[in-house]
Amino acid sequence: MLGLALALALAAQPAEDGRLPPPDRKLYQIAWHRDLAGKTLGEWRPEELGGVARDPVTRLVVAGTRDGWLHALREDGSLAWEFQGGGAFAGQPLIDGDTVYAGCNDGRLYALALATGKERWRYESKEQLGTRPAILGGIVYVASLQDTLYAVDARTGAWKWHYRREVGEGFTVEGAASVAAADGLVHAGFSDGSLVAFEAGTGAIRWERHAAPRGNYTDVDSLVLSGGKLYAAAFSGAVVALDAASGKPLWQFEVPEASRVAMVAPGLLLAVTTRSVLALSPVDGHRLWSTPLQGSPAGVPRVAGRWLLVPAGHGGLRILELASGRAMGVLDTGTGVSASLALAGNRAWLLSNGGWLLALRFE
Repeated sequence: MLGLALALALAAQPAEDGRLPPPDRKLYQIAWHRDLAGKTLGEWRPEELGGVARDPVTRLVVAGTRDGWLHALREDGSLAWEFQGGGAFAGQPLIDGDTVYAGCNDGRLYALALATGKERWRYESKEQLGTRPAILGGIVYVASLQDTLYAVDARTGAWKWHYRREVGEGFTVEGAASVAAADGLVHAGFSDGSLVAFEAGTGAIRWERHAAPRGNYTDVDSLVLSGGKLYAAAFSGAVVALDAASGKPLWQFEVPEASRVAMVAPGLLLAVTTRSVLALSPVDGHRLWSTPLQGSPAGVPRVAGRWLLVPAGHGGLRILELASGRAMGVLDTGTGVSASLALAGNRAWLLSNGGWLLALRFE
């Protein structure tokens, strides 16, 4: 198995494909690293989609991996507990209070005790739950990769309601948007380009709107709520902003193959497409800066200090200057970074596609 130091050294060699060089090591330090799911025999290009979550109280870091395990690590990198599911954990886990909620590709939503990893309940959806759960008013919401939104009781795992959208075959790309919930509403995006807002307790539809431009792949792949507005990325060619309560359209920024949106700073909405990273004004969608992606849209972009961290799949973790979008380099252990990171101030926890979990401190 390739050691991390050697992998970083190999990744630091000049790229022949024109990719960015690795960032100046003065930008960050590696506090510790741990191999959670090493490459297996015959595996060509492993990909970790599960992501990392961190609890600010206990300081435990929880990561799900492609081999079907959830791992909890302490602040020093030592293992606190592990839990085995029946399939890959392809969505970022959610920590709420003393409970970890994690959707799994075995069709189950798991609720585990944060302190011990003991299973409290499981909900059987029979669909791949490859998205991050959300919680509101004592109910956990999670979207499947088959266009279904599930609502279950956060304490018991009992079914509350669900909504299934029938979509024609051949018009989607892999992945789905994680739900966004706030102010009594749950927002979901679907592969036919629709956005739907539901009453949290009952599942009654508050509003519904088709947000994606016409095209072959109308998937709504990412949602974010901020300041009473809902922002969405539609793969067929737009980033849109709507009033979260009414669904009234506010603005639309046309850009091909939009895949991720994130509110990374006050007054700065980030959009990631298959070709570029763009900073937009959340007020009117005006473009503030853009830079080439040199990778593929992957986990949710996050901010560590004055740096913007953008998972770019097998293109590695792009490190950009937040204010200008200036590319500082790519951090890569040799397999790339597809999963969403966990952050606390200038500290970040990164899961590489090869299964390495790294604790980083950015300057």
